[in-house]
Amino acid sequence: MTSPRPEKPAGAWTPEQVVDLMLERVVRGDFYILCPDNETTPEQDARRIAWAAADIIENRPALSRWHPGHAAEFARYMEEGA
Repeated sequence: MTSPRPEKPAGAWTPEQVVDLMLERVVRGDFYILCPDNETTPEQDARRIAWAAADIIENRPALSRWHPGHAAEFARYMEEGA
């Protein structure tokens, strides 16, 4: 019998893991809940969020980390935090 759920990527969390984390964080009183995965560290997430906020402040294109004119700068930025 075939599973109704498609194969998940190795880095992804299952829906059950996401719900468990969400409930834990809500009980703790967290307002913002960042769902981790098995590929990105919390520090990487924080730097990506800070970069995206700076897109607004510095008037860069939205999602500039993938923009050809900013991708190299983003890569350097991420390496600084590693």
